[in-house]
Amino acid sequence: MSRSWTASTVEIKATPKKGPVALSDQAIWNDPSGDAFYIYGGRAPYMINMNKITKEGIWKFTVDGTGGGTWTLERPSNPDVLKKLNLTDKAAFATTHDSSGGGVAFVIGGMTSIEIDPDSNNTSPVTNPQHWYRTPIPGMVSYDMKSRAFSRTDTSVVMPPLGTLIDGRAHFVPQFGSNGLMFVLGGSTGGGILDFNNITFYDPKTGQWGWQNTVGYAPTERETFCMVGVASPAGTYELFIYGGVSQDFKEFYDDIYILSLPGFVWLKTDAHSVEPRNNHDCVVVGKRQLLVVGGHGQNTDTALWDKDPLPQGLGIFDLTDLVWSKDGNYDADAEDYRTPKFVEEWYQDKNLSALSWSSDEVKRIFLKKPVSFNATTSDSVPTSTATSATGPDSGQQSSASKAGPIAGGVVGGAVILCLLSGLAYCFWRKRSKPSPSDEELEPGQSNGNALKHSPSLELKGELPTEGPATEVYTPPDELACGRGINERWELDASSQPRELDVSHGACELGTENREVTR
Repeated sequence: MSRSWTASTVEIKATPKKGPVALSDQAIWNDPSGDAFYIYGGRAPYMINMNKITKEGIWKFTVDGTGGGTWTLERPSNPDVLKKLNLTDKAAFATTHDSSGGGVAFVIGGMTSIEIDPDSNNTSPVTNPQHWYRTPIPGMVSYDMKSRAFSRTDTSVVMPPLGTLIDGRAHFVPQFGSNGLMFVLGGSTGGGILDFNNITFYDPKTGQWGWQNTVGYAPTERETFCMVGVASPAGTYELFIYGGVSQDFKEFYDDIYILSLPGFVWLKTDAHSVEPRNNHDCVVVGKRQLLVVGGHGQNTDTALWDKDPLPQGLGIFDLTDLVWSKDGNYDADAEDYRTPKFVEEWYQDKNLSALSWSSDEVKRIFLKKPVSFNATTSDSVPTSTATSATGPDSGQQSSASKAGPIAGGVVGGAVILCLLSGLAYCFWRKRSKPSPSDEELEPGQSNGNALKHSPSLELKGELPTEGPATEVYTPPDELACGRGINERWELDASSQPRELDVSHGACELGTENREVTR
């Protein structure tokens, strides 16, 4: 990523995929070293090669610094635990890291079936109208990359009633807490779809959960959005969420919201992409740009034939100016990230100590370091950050154009790696108008369903962590649920894609556009 490029002309190289089978909706864990990633779980599309899914270890891809890399099967130090876990898809996932260079990867919730885990004892799945079989799996699985050990933690207290979570998102924020915190947003539990007015976070060092109510303009409840985060010189940390879909697949979103920490304030941008998008990936590239890769939208009828409106399925969004790049231009020489101006103005008008904090301990964690916007920071940020943000391609919010197969991908470290294990043909449907929530909420208010918390979760106690699993979890049949055409699917190795030729492996940007940091 050391050189600038344009989405329509950037070279994407393919690496032969030898080892793991083609999967969709797997968890992807970035190694803290920045030169490797792991995949966990995932669904064999249309049951193709599902008998080749292995639980002997997890697959790891290591880049070689010359535009390629290799797959290896990493065997855990406690293989019996892995074998007794249910592999899942559609889970929230994140990777934490510490000062010693170690990392712990997490998978929260998800669903299982015989196409995901052949060892699953989900023998009596309930059929939904789309004829897909799914059983939600409770709990949180962790993998220590140093010790290569798996473990499982109960989540029923923070995700009632059973500790399940489907199509949510997780993100590790390194600058708060003793060693960073993992934030879990969106998705749905057995109690319904979750709103964004109450934020749950997890301390990977202590094993404690915490929560805090938000203020501002929270997004409409949604699933399968993408989320990234970036720290500012002023001491804030902004989480950006883009796109997504409602639980009933009736509302598709093209908007971008910002959750700024430590204020726990939601702010809505005026930015809209050319079409709604969900089940996509996004990552921060360079100093201040968001790269969107893949996903699908609203038109499911002609999904395999329609063309993605984004060149090569790539979109670029400026996280400070809050505008889409019309041509998908990545700027390697862009200025450093600065908090968008209207976010900065919110902080200058607020006393953070006066907010309604969930506990004194939570307040202490987030206010330990002051937020300070000096003159240099303020002057370097354009003033029109929250207005006139337009989508790529058309320059306006589109209402009728159709878009189809979009090549999916992920980014590991400084290298853009388009995994076959994450590659999907993507589905678009006719645009439906988003219905964002524009009512500003005071602390403690909620406009929907949120994770329920008990006083014991105010970072005062550690949740029980299970050691070696004794049996595979089997929830009641009535909990089985599924998804239909709105799945992220990837091609089997024998399939012929209509856009990027990545059906045979992981791919990444050409080496002339990439700088690997080891």
